[in-house]
This record gives sequence, C-alpha cells and structure tokens, in this order.
Amino acid sequence: MAHEKQIIKTSDGSFTFRIEGLKETYHSRHGAMIESKFVYIDTGFHFWAENNPNKACRILELGYGTGLVTYLSYLEAERFQKEIDYLSLEAFPLTIHELHSLNYDSFFEGSSASFSFRDFSIMDWQKRYFLSHYFKFIKSKIHFEKFQSSQLFDVIYYDAFGAHAQPELWEPRWMKKCYDLLSVGGVWVSYCAKGSVRRGLEEAGFQVSRLPGPPGKREMLRAVKP
Repeated sequence: MAHEKQIIKTSDGSFTFRIEGLKETYHSRHGAMIESKFVYIDTGFHFWAENNPNKACRILELGYGTGLVTYLSYLEAERFQKEIDYLSLEAFPLTIHELHSLNYDSFFEGSSASFSFRDFSIMDWQKRYFLSHYFKFIKSKIHFEKFQSSQLFDVIYYDAFGAHAQPELWEPRWMKKCYDLLSVGGVWVSYCAKGSVRRGLEEAGFQVSRLPGPPGKREMLRAVKP
C-alpha cells in the first residue's frame, strides 16, 4: 500500500499516521492509546478472559499496523499472568523508522516489562517468539483473504481500515471466515459499528452486541460465537 503517511498527534497525546490518499488514520484522532485499549483490550480480551478465567487465550489480530494493540496485549498478559498465544496479520507492514517515529515507549515509562515497544518493532516477521511464560507471539506478512489455520482462536481483533478505505475486508464472506476461525464462545471485536457489518456477522451465526464506543465514537461491535 504505497500511500504517503503523515504523523499526527491524537487527543490523548499519542501519535498515529494519517493516509490522506485513503482519508484514513491508523487510530482514532480522539486518542490512539485510549481507543486501542478500550476496543481491543477492555472490550475484547478482558470480556473473554472474565468468562474463561482458567484458560489460555489464542488471539488473532487482523492488522498489526503500528503494533500498539499487540504490545498492549503483551502488557496485559504480564500484568494479569494470563497466557496469550498471539498471531498478528499484516499485508502492508510499516518500516522500523516509521514505528520508532511514534515514540510509543514514552507512554510506558516505568513499566517493568522485559520488552519495550521498540523491541517489538524490530522483531522479525514469520518468526515465533516466546517472550515469557505468558506471551507467545508471531507477526505474519499476509493478506487475511489468503490466511488459513488448522487451529482455532478465542479472540479476533478485527482492526482493518474502515470500509471506505478497505471495503473488501468488511464483506459478509470475511465475517463468515472469522466465525469459522473461532472456537465456541470465541469473541470478535472491532471499532466498527456499520449496520452492514453487523448484519454480516449475524448472517455468519454470531450473537452481536452494539456497545458504547471509545471517545469520539458512539458505538462499536462485539460478536460471540455461540
């Protein structure tokens, strides 16, 4: 995706990228850090973990992007001593220089975690990392449309660009693919609240909830595989 990126400061003081050619940002202008934690960690991972207190969690992330959600998930695994096996997919990786320019480590000063955000930025693609007893991790350069897995997941973070920028990734057939990739009781979560996406999730078999969104967004979606 050869589009020029502009770094912008969001309302919580953290930075993200704006792609003017797509009229899209990697995170909400109302707060990259706040949105990532609210949508994926609090509303997705914690929701699943509360209902599965004694199980390890397999997470599939569609859209590694800046790596912020991945890193926040790592911190949660360490903080709550909850085992996470994490796979992140990205078709158009950012460069290490672009990732470092976001200066996300400034938001985690004082953290006792063994690995920094900068460490995550330079980790190799297609390599499995065992970062601790609680966090296993691999990031893979692949389009979601081509991704296949013989193993099922417990949580899917669906973090593609908006439908105006990547309409093909919000089609009902990909909601059905997500359904098939999840274990029973598995959770799909996204910042998106479009009616067509909700209907696609329901057609796939999910039980769908419209929930209050992060700052600046009225609603978001969470779906559970019954």
